[in-house]
Amino acid sequence: MGEEVKLKLIFANDPHSSELAVPMGTTVRDIKKRILLEFWPDSMPTVDTVERLRLFAGGREIGGRDPEDAKSLADSKLSQPEKGMPTPVHVQPVIKTGERPDAEVGAVAKPTMCFCTLL
Repeated sequence: MGEEVKLKLIFANDPHSSELAVPMGTTVRDIKKRILLEFWPDSMPTVDTVERLRLFAGGREIGGRDPEDAKSLADSKLSQPEKGMPTPVHVQPVIKTGERPDAEVGAVAKPTMCFCTLL
């Protein structure tokens, strides 16, 4: 097992935070799954409404979409503070959006042109 890093999970728009320790060889995908399964606060949107998670540390996104999520923390160049201190990781959920049927796309109200004259 390689070097271990402590992560301090800071949830967006929520007062909750949690800490977890993982090896640097852990993939970002596995960390996101673990956050959803073990560390998800009740005050956040329910897990089944979350499309994906975005993680930010050191001013940049860790992982991203599928190809980036397959990288390990070491490959993602996760910055680490002093020994023993946790790395702050901001967790932002991306909520699922319903797809509009094609009929609704064309049914969007168009602005009307008004030719009113004021006297």
